[in-house]
Amino acid sequence: MTFRFIFWMILVCLVFSGTAGWIFYGDREPDPEEAAIQAYKVALDSERRAAETGDVEDWTRYARSLATGPAQFRNPKEAMHWYRKAADRGYAPAQVGIGDLFAHGAGVREDHYRAQEWYSTAARLSKNAEAHFKAGEGYFRGLGVPQDYGAALSYYQVAASQGHPVAQYLIGSMYEAGWGVERDLIEAWVWYNRALPKAAFVSAHEKDYDVARALARTEQHMNQSQLDVARKRLAEAANRS
Repeated sequence: MTFRFIFWMILVCLVFSGTAGWIFYGDREPDPEEAAIQAYKVALDSERRAAETGDVEDWTRYARSLATGPAQFRNPKEAMHWYRKAADRGYAPAQVGIGDLFAHGAGVREDHYRAQEWYSTAARLSKNAEAHFKAGEGYFRGLGVPQDYGAALSYYQVAASQGHPVAQYLIGSMYEAGWGVERDLIEAWVWYNRALPKAAFVSAHEKDYDVARALARTEQHMNQSQLDVARKRLAEAANRS
């Protein structure tokens, strides 16, 4: 059961339960924002207790809540403590979390080189999709390491093979533009289509990433024979997955 699920379940109970509402508010009407804050606090306390007696998953879940939750509850230094505890056990999601703290300068000095070290370590030791995606991002954008489209593509492919939609979109972009690979509109079309079911997630990651527009743009430069080959490859990829 995820922390977010627990949080929303508690919030619903607090807002709509007369008993729970009375505990927090007495006989006055509960304020939705205040109810959300109270619910988050209760859920965060639950995460803390689980972390104190739990394992790497509990430590990482609590660290992520401290690192990315509402501003008034954030404590990146404490998040680093719990992430590091799990990362030292080789737990990839925690290693990615430490990379994120360095990438955003949360509780530490912003350092893309160290962020890339943590992402690459997590990717080397596991098949974690987010680790491979973020290691690929470092090479694609030249963050902490020299820009290297070939290395970026290798990392993206591992993430994409596990269904990471942004990695799939970016592989499509690389084939469309010929970044680090020979330009191949058929491959670009296939990868854009693989990302299409989660286009909203892709654009939420980066507002300029428009899967439908990229797909339409690619199709404009393809003939019918190329489209036939592309559709066959897409079907084969779907069968493999």
